[in-house]
Amino acid sequence: MRVVRIPGRLTALSPIYHGGNEKTGSVVLLNRLRFIVEGRPTDVPVISGNQIRGRLRRLLTRDFLQLAGYELDLTQKRHQKLYHTLFAGGVLTEVEEGESGVVDLDLKSRLAKYIIPLRLFGASYGNQMIEGRVLVGFALPICRELQEFLGIQSGVSFYQLITRAFQTRRDELRVGGKEGGEEEDETVQMIVEYEVFAPGTQFFHELVVEDTEEGLDLDLSALYRAVGLWQAAPYIGGKSSAGFGRLRIEYSWPDGVSDQAYLEHIEKYRDEIRKALDELAEAL
Repeated sequence: MRVVRIPGRLTALSPIYHGGNEKTGSVVLLNRLRFIVEGRPTDVPVISGNQIRGRLRRLLTRDFLQLAGYELDLTQKRHQKLYHTLFAGGVLTEVEEGESGVVDLDLKSRLAKYIIPLRLFGASYGNQMIEGRVLVGFALPICRELQEFLGIQSGVSFYQLITRAFQTRRDELRVGGKEGGEEEDETVQMIVEYEVFAPGTQFFHELVVEDTEEGLDLDLSALYRAVGLWQAAPYIGGKSSAGFGRLRIEYSWPDGVSDQAYLEHIEKYRDEIRKALDELAEAL
């Protein structure tokens, strides 16, 4: 087993919104992770690894299906389940009692060999799981509070990296009440306020690939492709349609890594890939 670490730096080019489940009054707070800083618990805003992992998975999966020439027909129930498995990682489901311990190792092996997004990011199907080869860390803001964790000096507190944005929601309602039975228009306007990372905020981020020596080159090539697709559409978090979440994305790759092995794999095994996808659809 070999482990390759790929450190990176993400820089916010527009405000980044990645909300958590907490509010202060009417303000939605950024997602936070608790650290022990100088002996005291401190909740630091972060971008979750799951957010980044999902972004990479969806971009690579769409690219993979296009290159393989495989179209999903979402009017078919089996392709709806296949879509969920490929793009969202699937879900474990209940099976018949007599089959609960049965694992189709041959199918599992073919899926890991041919279906690169599943190989890289893992998935659940039926009562089985494919473990992904890539570990995706939290994106941590480079700030004074996290110097000890990142090994990167900073004179800026994370409090200085946070600002607030707001949006108004305008609903026009037609209500009754005028004399003579006429209706009148009533405008209801709501203001929603939320925390965001300020443009210019820098984050440390790390991708880790774990695999055997034999499979490592393909894994790195596929991940390189996924990151390249992300760099071409460099957004994270919510409200990207309104200009939020734009990034500059930079990683330090081992020498010689490119997407060539990934592209050659799809070209070589296109028929096997389509067959494996059909088999997976039938197994869901």
